[in-house]
Amino acid sequence: MAKYTTEFKLSVIQHYLSNADGFSRTSAKFEIPRNYVRSWVAAYRLHGMESFKTSQVCASPEFKASVVKAIKKQRLSINQACAQFNISGAATILRWQRLYNEGGISALIDKPRGRTKSMPIKTEPFKPTNKPVTDMSPKELARELEYRRAEVAYLKKLDALIQEQKLAPKTKG
Repeated sequence: MAKYTTEFKLSVIQHYLSNADGFSRTSAKFEIPRNYVRSWVAAYRLHGMESFKTSQVCASPEFKASVVKAIKKQRLSINQACAQFNISGAATILRWQRLYNEGGISALIDKPRGRTKSMPIKTEPFKPTNKPVTDMSPKELARELEYRRAEVAYLKKLDALIQEQKLAPKTKG
């Protein structure tokens, strides 16, 4: 959610443009940082009401690269680039510059975030067969042996728990 509403930003811009107050006095009157006033006014002068529209659409790697190249070629400051390309935050451009300098345009491609969507492959539970051992393949034998060992371990653990319950002192409850 935006920290400042569109109406608030517009009132700050209109106050700056209609009065002889500079960035410092306007920022003091509205109790906001001076660089906010400066960037809002610059964006409004270039884009008008379009500067208030925020888009959630991801920028293409080509657009990001063109912004970084324009900053170098035209010697723009980060704030000037934000206003010219209608980008809401300077940190965004700084991140694009860092990525571009480290890996070129390929580094500007958005990578998926969050957990991977891959799910583990579902396997059918093993059901022992009554085939004779001589008719089983080595893979089937290994699977059968693994199943039988788990079965024996389970039964041993169950027996140990039953014995433990029998030996435990009975308390009055």
